[in-house]
Amino acid sequence: MALLQNAVKASGLARLWRGAAASLTRATGQDLAPFSVGYKTTTGIVGVEVDPQAPETLRKMLKQILREVKVIPENAQYRVSVEVMANERLEVVSKDIPPEQMEEEIGAGQLEELILQAKDELSLIPKMAEWKPWVVPEGHKIKMVVDDAPIPPPEPEGEEKK
Repeated sequence: MALLQNAVKASGLARLWRGAAASLTRATGQDLAPFSVGYKTTTGIVGVEVDPQAPETLRKMLKQILREVKVIPENAQYRVSVEVMANERLEVVSKDIPPEQMEEEIGAGQLEELILQAKDELSLIPKMAEWKPWVVPEGHKIKMVVDDAPIPPPEPEGEEKK
């Protein structure tokens, strides 16, 4: 059966196989999950397809993010935040653990969702490099307003406002 799984993966027929397996499961009542190509058949999110190679896809994208974010100054908070996020996720997807456990450890959704986030980050990096939000124009002054008024206590529950 492993030979069949590898042939299906290599030929690009994974989606067809999953559909056929689901139909056979419904028709026969036998669970074909052990013979499925990927770790899941659907993300449950409209428009977001299952990526049977999600850990590898995400790993490559996170490495690309870490390369591309270097155009941002090292001390810019955007770069610091992006590098922390990418390194934390890269550490998890580089482990030899099931994809479901990766999703749980990262705690930010399914791997396919993280791939979409990574694509968005990759499109944002060049824009941030162009916009330079970390640069404060010469002579720019920030007006600070201090309000020392005490914060009113919360109103007790069940009482109406007067």
